[in-house]
Amino acid sequence: MALYEEFEPRPNRLIDAQSAYLRSAAYQPIGWFEYGPEAFGEAQRADKPILLDIGAIWCHWCHVIDQESYDDTEIATLINENFIPVKVDRDERPDIDARYQTAVQVLTGTGGWPLTVFLTPDGTPFFGGTYFPPEDRGDHVGFKSLLPRLAETYKHRREELLAVARTLAERVEHVQEREAAGPAVNEETFNHLADGILRRFNPDQGGFERTGPKFPHPAAVELALLQWDWTGDVRWRVVVERTLLAMGLGGIYDQLGGGFHRYSTDDDWAVPHFEKMSYDNALLLENYVHAGRALGVEFFRVIADGTLEYILRELRDVERGGFYSSQDADNSPHDDGNYWTWTLEEFTAVMSSEEAAVLVPYYGVRRRGDMPETGRNVLHVAESAERIANNGEAPVEEVHRLVASGKRKLQQARLRRKAPRIDTTKYANWNALLISACLEAGALLEHPEATDFALQTARTMLRDAYDEDHGIYHAFHTGEGARFPGLFEDQVYMAKALLDAFAVGGDREFLDAARCLIDLCIEHYWDDERGGFQDVDRRELARATTPYLGHPRKVIEDMPTPSANSVAVLALDRLWVLTGEERYHEYAGRTLQAFSEEAPGYGPFVAAYGLAMWYHLHPPVAATIVGDPNAEDTRRLWTAALNTYRPGRLVAVFPPDAPDLKYPAIEGGAAAYICANRTCAPPTADTSEVQKLLQTFGKPKA
Repeated sequence: MALYEEFEPRPNRLIDAQSAYLRSAAYQPIGWFEYGPEAFGEAQRADKPILLDIGAIWCHWCHVIDQESYDDTEIATLINENFIPVKVDRDERPDIDARYQTAVQVLTGTGGWPLTVFLTPDGTPFFGGTYFPPEDRGDHVGFKSLLPRLAETYKHRREELLAVARTLAERVEHVQEREAAGPAVNEETFNHLADGILRRFNPDQGGFERTGPKFPHPAAVELALLQWDWTGDVRWRVVVERTLLAMGLGGIYDQLGGGFHRYSTDDDWAVPHFEKMSYDNALLLENYVHAGRALGVEFFRVIADGTLEYILRELRDVERGGFYSSQDADNSPHDDGNYWTWTLEEFTAVMSSEEAAVLVPYYGVRRRGDMPETGRNVLHVAESAERIANNGEAPVEEVHRLVASGKRKLQQARLRRKAPRIDTTKYANWNALLISACLEAGALLEHPEATDFALQTARTMLRDAYDEDHGIYHAFHTGEGARFPGLFEDQVYMAKALLDAFAVGGDREFLDAARCLIDLCIEHYWDDERGGFQDVDRRELARATTPYLGHPRKVIEDMPTPSANSVAVLALDRLWVLTGEERYHEYAGRTLQAFSEEAPGYGPFVAAYGLAMWYHLHPPVAATIVGDPNAEDTRRLWTAALNTYRPGRLVAVFPPDAPDLKYPAIEGGAAAYICANRTCAPPTADTSEVQKLLQTFGKPKA
């Protein structure tokens, strides 16, 4: 035992990190620091540059660079002797990641993970890239040649590097600096933006990229649903149907376990990067729920059910509440998605020959596979049951039966494999998205388990991740409780989720907390000179670890989650509808105006901004129910409103004695007021009338 202990690897500082990604590097032979005063103090004391590695637990190439380079003793020695190594989890610190991503994009034109950046001791970048191999590979420089060159330049030609750092900082500041506020938004602004999104649509494979990689654009799908509902323009319906059908049939959707992988590497949505992100599944769940109801396509309901099942099975903490953040792509750097994929032999071995005769063409399984180097197949629906039946394999009913029985056997076989790990960290922004999605799915799919858990999570976050001075914290239920003051995205995503929770649960605490969060954002994040909100609380910027982190950013692009400024507009306008306070509507308008000059040129990456603009110009239909929330007549009206789909529809329930009630109570029981764009229909107590009005009131005549 003594001999074993003598040679047992000793952990580095990351052994005590809360982040699973950082802890995964705890036994690397590198003296990693977390990003903070200790690391930068050591860099200045030792007069060494900093090697900054930013990655994530779900990132395949982050694991590759860890094993190839950071586990290599020769490279570790070069790093330890010449640099102060710092490692960051991009999910834990998206503010750090965003700022250094911008620097690398300015330097190289690309970004992503792993992100490798070299900094001066005060945190200013002077060189960087993404993945570096251990040794030179063609035009790709490797660490073993790069690290000595950078170390030598820092020691003997430091002024050159400092000049590069100063120039780069100026270029980054220029890129991040937003233009002065443009004109107030109007119908013309919206039409320009919407036309730009429509022009980017790929009519062949769906989505908005012509070639791989192809990413989901959930806000663009929501905008298309909205425009189809409002105008009846069939082009918008095609956007929704073609995109969601291609994704739901493709390998980007997990055909056996439900839920979506992060993106597709090819044109046809067939071969994904296999990590599953909670935010993607939240936003795509809403897409499929809404499209299923709006277009009456049963297949979309099936995909919504499968996605919701995945979320509730794999991503929720049943005991404490809250949703986990992600599921890894694979189990090791040498495993390119083996859990999710099949060789032809593995596939056919688990089923009967009759099932294989149907499922091999159904899922497009080939000996060569989708990954020719391994012969592994990503399951995607390659041929319909009807076409297989027409080819003479079996009657269509029998084909459906064989697909179902074979699929069950594949699911059971996959359960015997080691599943990629789930990062059980809980982030406020992504939890908020899942609260909203599960509440919407719970109402429109009539799934009370989803509703109850979403409401539980909202209450859990107010209890465990919120205080009045800082609002929502970014990470919660960690070893230290709630950690990292929330970013603007955390605050506004949670404000919107709380408004959704108020609509479904009726608890006044949700409305009051949402209002407090929005007021906090106005006080601490608002840019009064140019309009819009910055990404970090001014109080946090003032005490940033390094000057480079002290510059505010204002973001309007969806990357890939909806831009926080766009969500802020949605929340501000909903508060205006609920409270009647004009100041919320005015802040929403000024936020839209802050980006009106530049946003229309960004295509599908500003779809959330387009949604926010539309609802600002055309306040959505709202059902306000006045009655005792526990009374049967109130609950009937409430359920009828929640179970009715129309893009953007709002629901609220107020007791007759609510202090800020805008609508009079009706003698004899509950009543629903259906209003749109400052105009209301007569109050009604008829559930059928509520549903009819929610679907039609305020819409242009056909």
